[in-house]
Amino acid sequence: MLTLVYVSAESHIPNRGVNAMKTQITQAVRVALVGSHKVKVTFRREAIFEVSYLLGMAKSGIVQLNNGTETTLRVVAQSRDWGDDQNRTATVTLMNQFDEDWFVERMYRALEKIEAIS
Repeated sequence: MLTLVYVSAESHIPNRGVNAMKTQITQAVRVALVGSHKVKVTFRREAIFEVSYLLGMAKSGIVQLNNGTETTLRVVAQSRDWGDDQNRTATVTLMNQFDEDWFVERMYRALEKIEAIS
């Protein structure tokens, strides 16, 4: 079962959008943490730089990406090009070391939407 938390373009309006996105990420993460520990994220098209944050979290063991997703995101980070829109979406497993506040603070500007996979 997927729980969809969608962020509209309006949510990226300064101040109001920041708080709305942080709240939506927090809600999706909390649903995932009581279920499968997985979220599906879609990056904003202009958020290529922030891919490195997610890759760093994976390298540190805070989150886990499957090999294909990690490889795709590394290519995106190096090329600074998403290629296909499907490359903007990744399933992320939240590991035992996961820190909700840390994740939210690094990802709220980067994400277009997030879904908790429960």
